[in-house]
Amino acid sequence: MAKKQIYLITDFGEGPYTGIIRAVVKSINKDLEVIDLDNTVPSFKITAGAYIVANTYHWTPKGSIIVAVVDPGVGTTREAILVEAGDYVFVGPNNGLLYPAILKEGFKKGVALIPNRVVEVAASRFSGKLPGNKWPLSYTFHARDVFTPAAALYASGVDMELIGTPIEQTQLKRLALEHVEEVEEGYRLKVVYVDRFGNIALSAKPGVLPIASWQRIMVRTEAGSMPAVVGRKFEDAQTGELILYVNSFGYLEIAVNQGNAARRLRVDVGDSIVITPLE
Repeated sequence: MAKKQIYLITDFGEGPYTGIIRAVVKSINKDLEVIDLDNTVPSFKITAGAYIVANTYHWTPKGSIIVAVVDPGVGTTREAILVEAGDYVFVGPNNGLLYPAILKEGFKKGVALIPNRVVEVAASRFSGKLPGNKWPLSYTFHARDVFTPAAALYASGVDMELIGTPIEQTQLKRLALEHVEEVEEGYRLKVVYVDRFGNIALSAKPGVLPIASWQRIMVRTEAGSMPAVVGRKFEDAQTGELILYVNSFGYLEIAVNQGNAARRLRVDVGDSIVITPLE
């Protein structure tokens, strides 16, 4: 029988945190497999995390459990959730991070996790050494104390309602990745993600805008205006030139050929960009 697989998406970057949550899974059930999808989501950027979750989970095998943690509200009254949706299971904060992926798959059922109950059940199966033989439920590390243990328990056959209370889809915090506003100058979009190359993913897919008829555009930000070509690949632009294209996830994206568009345009996730067709 194939091992149950848990995939991690976080903004933790380098450091001990992702290693600890992988260890937690193994210490609850050594037969589970834990795989990193992305631990470099821009810090605190829930929209960027939602973009990564929604565009990566379906590359994992059906039945996989996705644990996603971009959680600036950790320790507050925001809920922790575990949701079955379509062919996948999603675990993380109820802050919009999981919403686009759950919506895409189709909500089946879910629970708002009860942290004290999660750690109680997890501790009874834990093969490591807990301080004072008690799980230290933290206000700042729910990835270790709530999300990952809940995922490991669910993958081990524990009924979700043993560790949480049922919720409906209407109780999920909504977040939209796609947003286009027609303005006098053209179309206003949002930055939903910036990758390590400085490529800027925008809040639209090509069917929404008539980019097939465009050859050049003006890109307007608070920092100013710059022209860009419209193409399919980076080399459709000259080295150092801006280009608008459809990225590998199917979203409109702005890059600089062999350069950093986010630095050039001085934008970050959540900022607005106005696109004006020139020809």
